[in-house]
Amino acid sequence: MPPNLLKKATFKKRILVTGALGQLGRSLLDELIKLSEVYVLASDISLPKEPLNVDFEHADVCDFNRLDDLVTTYAITEIYHLAALLSAKGEENPWRTWSLNMDGFKNILKLAQARPLIKLFWPSSIAIFGPHSPLTMTPQNSYTNPLTMYGVTKLAGERLMEYFRLKHGLDIRSLRFPGIVSLDTPPGGGTTDYIIELLQAARRGSSYTCFLAPKTSLPMLHIKDTVAAILKLMAAPIDSLHTQSSYNISGFNVSPEVVVKALENRGIPMEVNYAPDFRQQIAATWPSSLDDSAARNDWGWQPEYDLAKILEEVF
Repeated sequence: MPPNLLKKATFKKRILVTGALGQLGRSLLDELIKLSEVYVLASDISLPKEPLNVDFEHADVCDFNRLDDLVTTYAITEIYHLAALLSAKGEENPWRTWSLNMDGFKNILKLAQARPLIKLFWPSSIAIFGPHSPLTMTPQNSYTNPLTMYGVTKLAGERLMEYFRLKHGLDIRSLRFPGIVSLDTPPGGGTTDYIIELLQAARRGSSYTCFLAPKTSLPMLHIKDTVAAILKLMAAPIDSLHTQSSYNISGFNVSPEVVVKALENRGIPMEVNYAPDFRQQIAATWPSSLDDSAARNDWGWQPEYDLAKILEEVF
């Protein structure tokens, strides 16, 4: 048994984070360990390239027996299930995306169903929306017709989440993430990754070729706001959550040309070439802005970061 587990026999929470080495996972781990009387176990299908500040177990979320062993051995009480293939990467191998995203989530649900005290967090995405959705201030409850396999898996996951909440009383909580802006970890293969790549190029003083058209506006969320929202949602009383599926959540809306202009206004000229590829077709079916009033009303969601604040910190 890992040494950190032996240091203290009793914890208020024992948390497992799957997909912990990804863009969101590393930042979430940093905040989870700040919580009092909490044990955190990280897992991933990859091995860490540098030491982590928590215990780590190598695990494939599609291997139910391996997950079951971890949950039993570590007496897990909460699972943050982050392992997934994202939108752009997901289109390269749609069936692999379905297998990882759906079989992994199915295994997590089965674990929770057998252990009703487990609380779950599972991320959804704006990718559940599509060309027939209202794409400006997209409502919490809106028509959904995703055109990517990633979006299909997230929409299917939301329906599974609703089913197991209503039929089996599982405590599953979820956020529909827009683009997540984090410059400290590599982007994970999403359609909104251009903003990370563009800002990284600006820090290097190099040019950038953008895979989206200049006026393509999409909602974004800073990594610190992302993690804060997860923790705030997970701490909210269950009876305050009136949305049975996943909550819309957003920080600010921005397009590539707006980012470039904001950099120029700070005295950072950028040479940006535009070469839209298949990701432009994906982005064109996603919301340009979100109505996240349900999250604000139910559990007090309020972002701290906009583009200006991000640029202040980065430059």
